[in-house]
Amino acid sequence: MTPKWLYRLESTDKDNGLWYNSRGEFCFEKGIGSLDDSCKTKSLGMGYDERYRQGGKIWFSSCSKQEDLTHWYSKKDAEELIKKGFVFTKYLAVDYVEYNMETVFLKETALERVELDFNDFFKQ
Repeated sequence: MTPKWLYRLESTDKDNGLWYNSRGEFCFEKGIGSLDDSCKTKSLGMGYDERYRQGGKIWFSSCSKQEDLTHWYSKKDAEELIKKGFVFTKYLAVDYVEYNMETVFLKETALERVELDFNDFFKQ
């Protein structure tokens, strides 16, 4: 596949995540569930989905465009999650699958990982 930059908000702690940790365990209350109800992403149904474990590998959710992250997270939501150890990142992925509203990819085969400046997402 042609390498593609993919964007995500992720925890720096593998035992935490927005909905699930690295073992596939639900950790909603430590991630997106810790935000108030004004967070529109909080109400998304994120039940377990086999797509994230296809082929016995761990596939990570992402956005194909950086600006898509500001659709899912407000500046206030992002600030709160960053205080809890989350960071904006981009990966140069080579193994990815594009779905209607997300792209999943393998971190293990990504060519590069870059942490992004939070302020770049919410410039006025």
